[in-house]
Amino acid sequence: MSQRVLITGARAPVALHWCRLFAEAGWDVHAADCLTHPLARFSRKVGAFHRFPSPVFEAASFASAFNGLVEDLDPDLILPTCEEVFHLALSAARRPWQSKLFAPSFETLMALHDKAAFNALVAERVPTFAPAFKRVESRADLDGLKGVDWVLKPCFSRFATDVLVQPSQSKIAAINPNISEPWLAQEYLPGREVCLSAVVAKGRLVAAQAYHPIVRLRGGVGAGVTFEAASNATNARLGDFVEPLVAGETFSGQLSFDFREDGNGQWKVIECNPRSTSGFHFFGPRVGLVEAVTDGRKTALTASEGRVMGERLPTLLLGGLKGLRLLGSIETLSAWPGDSLGPLAQLRAFRELWALKQKHKCSLEAASTVDICWNQPATESLPQT
Repeated sequence: MSQRVLITGARAPVALHWCRLFAEAGWDVHAADCLTHPLARFSRKVGAFHRFPSPVFEAASFASAFNGLVEDLDPDLILPTCEEVFHLALSAARRPWQSKLFAPSFETLMALHDKAAFNALVAERVPTFAPAFKRVESRADLDGLKGVDWVLKPCFSRFATDVLVQPSQSKIAAINPNISEPWLAQEYLPGREVCLSAVVAKGRLVAAQAYHPIVRLRGGVGAGVTFEAASNATNARLGDFVEPLVAGETFSGQLSFDFREDGNGQWKVIECNPRSTSGFHFFGPRVGLVEAVTDGRKTALTASEGRVMGERLPTLLLGGLKGLRLLGSIETLSAWPGDSLGPLAQLRAFRELWALKQKHKCSLEAASTVDICWNQPATESLPQT
């Protein structure tokens, strides 16, 4: 019998990609999410879809339901792709399926997800990649920021939401950091941005792909929708950052990083997202990404330099003339031989996110994670079930 994988966060395009990769590798693929119509549900590569309660709004029900799902399915591997990873890691800490979860411990996840804690870790382990930063937990901390160009952001945030770039004193005065809702003040870096999607197996970097977001939401400052693979030299340079960062660790999982150049053209790491991101789309079915996850087998870095991936309609709508020029070179994220998602399936997935946007009176970006995100320092464990 084939091995079984349970891939969570089925709403994300990268989760759909993981489902396809595992199916091509001969695995029995199951997908799960707390949405009803996530993208991966409509894939022919997915043997079954399972819905669980929201870990944010129904924490106790989520813990019980997910534990029951794992007992019923008995998967060989559980692969999180979005911020449900925090809730899964916390719940798994007292479950026999902890060893099946492809993710670091909850404590390690928090050290990576908390932007200020991550900056401190980088300063200790890989100081050449560390920007100047301060953790901000009070008005007094804010008063100490005068005279320097800073970027301010909540320690627990995503998609560059709520980021203040070189803010005025009036904008700084409008925020209210505290111990429960800390902020990060980070030196302003004027250069290019690059992202890195990486797989770590027992403290070893086994796969990585760097990429540039070239069409983005919110006028070019939000989440990327179209991506260009970075140069092989950049890929190698950023790999030189990850290896000492995780050296001596024993955890496995997906780590994603954002970098920006300083005034001297040197890469500095801005933050870490310990989950899947878009760089994994550049790995095809025969590159060995599944084996990197399942066997810890180091795969060659993808020969992807210059490839562009995205969806044509968002690229055109958001990219203007630049988007029009890109249309001929884009490899479509949703396309796959024998498994292309039709417009109706994509519309159903989008409509559900739009309904969340309206219900919670937030942006579409925020709606995409409102029911699975983790926005506070480590707290008490999930309720016992």
